[in-house]
Amino acid sequence: MNPTTLFSKKSLLLAGLGLILLNACKKENSATAPPFTVPVALEATNITPVSFTANWEKDGAASYNLYVATDSNFANPVSGYNPQSVKPDSAILTGLPSNKDYFYKLVAVNSKGELSAPSNIIHVQTPDPTADRFVYIGSEDKNLYCFYAGTGAKVWTFATSGDIESSATISGGVLYFGSSDQRLYAIDAVTGVKQWGFLAGGAVLSSPTVGTDGVYIASYSGMMFGVNKNGSQKWSAQPSGNSQLMSSPAYSNGIVYFGSKDNNLYAFDAASGTKLWTAATGDSINSSPAVSNGVVYVGSSDKNAYAFDAVTGALKWKYATGDSILSSPTISNGILYVGSFDGKMYALDAVTGAIKWSTSTGGRIGSSPTVSNGVVYAGSYDNKLYAFDAVTGAIKWSTATGGRILSSPTVSNGVVYAGSYDNNLYAFSVATGAVKWTAATGGTIRLASPTVLTFPGNVIMPGISGDVQ
Repeated sequence: MNPTTLFSKKSLLLAGLGLILLNACKKENSATAPPFTVPVALEATNITPVSFTANWEKDGAASYNLYVATDSNFANPVSGYNPQSVKPDSAILTGLPSNKDYFYKLVAVNSKGELSAPSNIIHVQTPDPTADRFVYIGSEDKNLYCFYAGTGAKVWTFATSGDIESSATISGGVLYFGSSDQRLYAIDAVTGVKQWGFLAGGAVLSSPTVGTDGVYIASYSGMMFGVNKNGSQKWSAQPSGNSQLMSSPAYSNGIVYFGSKDNNLYAFDAASGTKLWTAATGDSINSSPAVSNGVVYVGSSDKNAYAFDAVTGALKWKYATGDSILSSPTISNGILYVGSFDGKMYALDAVTGAIKWSTSTGGRIGSSPTVSNGVVYAGSYDNKLYAFDAVTGAIKWSTATGGRILSSPTVSNGVVYAGSYDNNLYAFSVATGAVKWTAATGGTIRLASPTVLTFPGNVIMPGISGDVQ
């Protein structure tokens, strides 16, 4: 073989090996840890009096160092979290003292052990064991919302196919509400997971009521239903032709009471669906009845508030206001409170119907009053929530929102919750009316009113209405 040719082949071989080695070195030198950015800490979830879940955006880091302390300077770290190495995008902290402030932040760690700059800091407070846990409200964006009561942060939403004008009620850990998609829904009150849906044959604009052995709901198609708690139909009744039902039923002592657009108040046996009696008013009834001490109270578009005997339906008294009454009466300490489209809140003697006081607002009152600790709360078409002295009717405070308030307020643990046409749920201080927080929905909050679930499991709804509440 020609030496020159042999030398050329060796040179080519050596050159090829050199390129391979050079590329290998380049690859080795370029095999640095994957790039990462400063992590973003997210709001805490699953907050209880003794625990919470810390959350953050996972951005490709190999792991994270989670720092948790009882001060924003992290001078007083929580044991085990100075830091704690974690790999997912959340961490559950348990066994914490209640009613205490906590702060957390994260540092991302890449595969070479290099550290990023710290994330933003999140503040979370473990609530008092007796505090409100969740607030539920429906919206015309077709969703039922669950918000944390302490902060207004969204926990979950449950989507339907129609507007939600119905207020939720809770019994045995199950939340019931209606939608204009013609269904009564039953969902888990904590997780929002659907258990069943009952087809009512018409929009369900009214709010359900729960009795000892069933759930009762009125449909805008004119049908009244008794529904078993497994979602099967118990009974159905059509009180009067195709007259629509918007009045929410009230349950007391085995009887279901509800109003109709045919101008009548009805009483049905809750077990069988048998009609017990009918009581006439002079116009449609959109107001929902309240039951107390053997008397049923309701408002009518004929401008009157009515009191009927709960057993017979006999009229006990009526009181004329200046305009239609869509507001539902509330009874507390022997006094009936009800709003009128004439813009006034009325206080009437529950036994005689005699006027005790009336106080004007700047707009119609369709919101149903709630009474708590000597104060009456109600919304107005003038966009304000009002607090009236229950004895004198004097306005203690009023607070403006961005839209009219037809939603009825709910009072719990020093907070008044109410929805507004401006798409927001509000939390107000009972003492001053100051806004503690707002929580946005995607649509108008019209008829739907807030329902509160406390940590001990108590359910708080609008009004104090004798046997019903």
